[in-house]
Amino acid sequence: MHRLPVLYVEDDAVNALIMSALFEHRPGMRLVVAGSLAEALKQARDLHPVLLMLDLRLPDGDGRQLLPQLREIPGCETAPAVAVTAESGVELHGSGFAELWQKPLDLNHVLRKLDALADTARWLPQTPMARAGYARL
Repeated sequence: MHRLPVLYVEDDAVNALIMSALFEHRPGMRLVVAGSLAEALKQARDLHPVLLMLDLRLPDGDGRQLLPQLREIPGCETAPAVAVTAESGVELHGSGFAELWQKPLDLNHVLRKLDALADTARWLPQTPMARAGYARL
């Protein structure tokens, strides 16, 4: 079975564990966690993720800085991007993020969104051009 790759950029080990536990309930998806901007860029080169989940506060920068860099990597151009943050009052208009998932996470909401993405992605070839049709969650 082909497992849909998801890149989660998160430096907090507890938050990464919570997300990993959520993904155990979605065996058709494979979560890859990167703890920094540099690690995310390295991981993304071969991953071709169907979803990008980016923390906005990272040790070496900000998820808003990372997203444009990820978009330059083949296979990441059209993957939907979600900002995952504990910050309040975050404005994402024009940032390229499809959604904001506020920490602490609403776990049922996240699972529903993952299911919707998987249902869409399952029927499309895994190429950047094919994924252009579901760039928003």
